[in-house]
Amino acid sequence: MVPLAAVAVVLSGCTFASAEPEPAAAAPAHLDAALERLPDRIGELLDETGVPGLSVAVVHDGEVVFADGYGVADLDSGAKVDSDTVFQLASVSKSVGATVISALIGKTEGLTWQTPVTSELPWFALGDEWVTRHLELGDLYSHRSGLPDHAGDDLASFGVDQRTVLERLRHLPLAPFRDHYAYTNFGIQAGAMTAAAAAGGEWIDLSREVLYAPLGMDRTTSRYAEYIAMDNHAVGHTKADGAWRVTPEQLDDDIATAAGGVASSADDMAIFLRLLLDGGRHEGRALVDEAALTEAMSAQMLIPSHPADVAVPKGAYGRGFQVGVLTGTGDALVSHSGAFAQGAGTIISMVPAMGLGIVVLTNGYPIGLAETVAMETLDWAAHGSMSRDWWKAFSDAFADVTAPFPSKVIKDAPASAAPAGPAADYVGAYRSDYFGEATVREAGDHLELTIRPTPDTGQTWRLEPYDGDVFRVLLDNEDATPDSVSAVEFDPARGTFTFEFFDASSGGAGTFTRAP
Repeated sequence: MVPLAAVAVVLSGCTFASAEPEPAAAAPAHLDAALERLPDRIGELLDETGVPGLSVAVVHDGEVVFADGYGVADLDSGAKVDSDTVFQLASVSKSVGATVISALIGKTEGLTWQTPVTSELPWFALGDEWVTRHLELGDLYSHRSGLPDHAGDDLASFGVDQRTVLERLRHLPLAPFRDHYAYTNFGIQAGAMTAAAAAGGEWIDLSREVLYAPLGMDRTTSRYAEYIAMDNHAVGHTKADGAWRVTPEQLDDDIATAAGGVASSADDMAIFLRLLLDGGRHEGRALVDEAALTEAMSAQMLIPSHPADVAVPKGAYGRGFQVGVLTGTGDALVSHSGAFAQGAGTIISMVPAMGLGIVVLTNGYPIGLAETVAMETLDWAAHGSMSRDWWKAFSDAFADVTAPFPSKVIKDAPASAAPAGPAADYVGAYRSDYFGEATVREAGDHLELTIRPTPDTGQTWRLEPYDGDVFRVLLDNEDATPDSVSAVEFDPARGTFTFEFFDASSGGAGTFTRAP
């Protein structure tokens, strides 16, 4: 999922409004001017940010009216970006996957967005039996299952396999069902697997069979090994000590490929946008079930205010798409962003009433660049100018989102800090139903904590004394933003410790109990 150091951050993307769309407006009056300024504006933004590469395509009325690439796909090789360069899409994969499901609904008897998950995945369960029985495919694709935000990403950061992550979701606390929005990559993956099981195939193969191949999207894949083997593919970049560099470990997101594992080019994504804007039709024939696609691209769940949603305070989520209103026109805006801290910042944005869509793909750590290019282009096409400084708005918002984890131990220990207790108060074996086994042991002059979700996966941290029974650890795992630290707080009397960061990431499941 993400690093700056090695951290997994998949941002939820940008939502641009919450109101119901008003009647359609005319075609964009200033599209030519928007496209004329686009190359120079991209050059300015790349110069200012240093992001290595960007590819973009714009479609209007069923035609590709702009497609080009800028910068380099790989700083080490110097290979140039063009509109055929393949980028990781990150969470834009959710919109692609929702379209795959819409196609499967049209081909599979009995499959709908209302299909019960356990009818196809009888082993899947959440922490409430009633919710498990009533959970539908569409609930997972609308992020309203009640699972905590990004549920399962923390386990995946340890290298836990897909089935184990999904099975352990049942140990997480649940918010009110269908009354609480929380973005979950593994919820999306479970939804995709439900649809694939109903269709009698494997998700990755079905994606190619029902969508990529019929559309001629030969530069699109849902499998990491295929992406990395493609010629002319971009690699992710992060910034260290003020300089951009190729990320040492690229992100393989096959474990949640429906949520973040698709890779594609701007040219292929332009074909995809044309399909969406034509109600699921390709070359005059229906490829995707129109009713299912319309449902996916319509508001299903209110999204609370989010720091990255800078255009308006609230928006709505469909099924794999975000739905809002274009600033100043009242036209529906359908979009989704994607972000890997390992080096991907992407977006698709469409104004169906205008027949207008744009895709922007970048290979730098997400800083709001893709969103800026998309929103400026749509804004300029509609108004002939920008209604606000989008670059400042998005860059400020993304800086907030990617700030270090707000730990209670982020500051220096207080002057009045108490010394830690004897090692015997802490050393021993512990367990969590969700996170698995943990061990605290002496290692020379300090204590070490190891968490092993499974016998073959795990991570070890040095426990730095902070204040009494509270210790500090450096969060150098895939699921944390750079320079993050966390408290590990022991309660010797109860025989427990709580790992602050993982308690937050799991919605309150981060307490480990000493083994008998």
